[in-house]
Amino acid sequence: MEAAASFSRGVLQGISRWLGQHEGWMITIDDRGPEAAIPGWLLRWAGDGLISGLDESSLPRPWRAGRRPVVHVRGRMPVVPVPGVYPDDESAARLAVAHLAERGLKHVVFCPVASTLAQPLCDAVGQHAASLGRGLEVLEPPRMRGRGERADDEDRQTIVRWLASLPKPVGVIAASDVRALQILEACRSSGLAVPDDVAIVGIGDDEVLCGLATPALTSVTHDCRRIGHEAARMLDEAMRSGRTASAVVFVPPAGIAVRRSSDVLAVDDADIKKALRLIQAKACTELSAAEVATAVGISRRLLDRKFQLALGHTIHDELQRTRVAEAKRLLAATDDKLLVVSVRSGFAHAPQLCNVFKTVVGMSPMQYRKAARSCRETLVGKKPPASTRRP
Repeated sequence: MEAAASFSRGVLQGISRWLGQHEGWMITIDDRGPEAAIPGWLLRWAGDGLISGLDESSLPRPWRAGRRPVVHVRGRMPVVPVPGVYPDDESAARLAVAHLAERGLKHVVFCPVASTLAQPLCDAVGQHAASLGRGLEVLEPPRMRGRGERADDEDRQTIVRWLASLPKPVGVIAASDVRALQILEACRSSGLAVPDDVAIVGIGDDEVLCGLATPALTSVTHDCRRIGHEAARMLDEAMRSGRTASAVVFVPPAGIAVRRSSDVLAVDDADIKKALRLIQAKACTELSAAEVATAVGISRRLLDRKFQLALGHTIHDELQRTRVAEAKRLLAATDDKLLVVSVRSGFAHAPQLCNVFKTVVGMSPMQYRKAARSCRETLVGKKPPASTRRP
């Protein structure tokens, strides 16, 4: 695999973690670009299995079509499914759409890469935007002509014209961080303010690329280490059983890294904006709805009325929503005990967290933690099941 890429390095760290828990593997690493020729030594290699970041057609013939154990790891599942471990596009779309909706954006659009590999992600964005019932739109620009994610001058002009045609403010979900950077550049060249006119969310969370962006790029974080860990487990199972790998495993994202590119509140009312910024900063403390109204400088009744008209819920609802969102993040990303999660997310105690969480989410905090850490698995050629299973 291409070890210099951020995604691949995360995968290698996950493989390394698996090796630290098991014995018996001897590793050979071949670091190469996606278009590099297969070296002669691999044609003669007598290894027992491969974890590959390359297209199946790029592998030596003995390692194709299920002849020997191979597990593929890619940032997106190929058009023709092959056994492997991939990021869960559906969950990534849900996070990205929910984040932009929470910012008050009524219009959400999707910008793909040139290939059809992003089509499942595009479909998932549309599905979750519609599920919010807020009149969100999912649009798609004309297919770019550039190969892969590279863009030529005509591609850039396509993006510029597309952005100009959209209602403002608008939230853009890019199929990759590279595409998101191209959207940022198009906004600069056309005088559109990010995030006030265009709020941008990428997919993949390459920390270096996201940090180099101006403004810094919000992005859904692939759980690359878990992908590597699952790939190692899957390959070990195939080698021990003597059967080729036949499953496709989808790993949910680790979360969403919120940065300046989506730091916008798409409401016109200055009082609501002030209240929302205070809630974002201090919701996970003992902040109350009355204290929010006092800080804004108007009565709670009037502020609640404004919230209902603009957002469809009360100040108390917004406080609870923000606290539950933080609790969900902690449950998925940490091993903290329930008491610690409740305190860190702004609840008085664990029973209060459990009651509110079950009401809002529809399951207990521990059920959510188990579901958030599970991987969807299916056999090649079949659709992923609706339920999740823990590996």
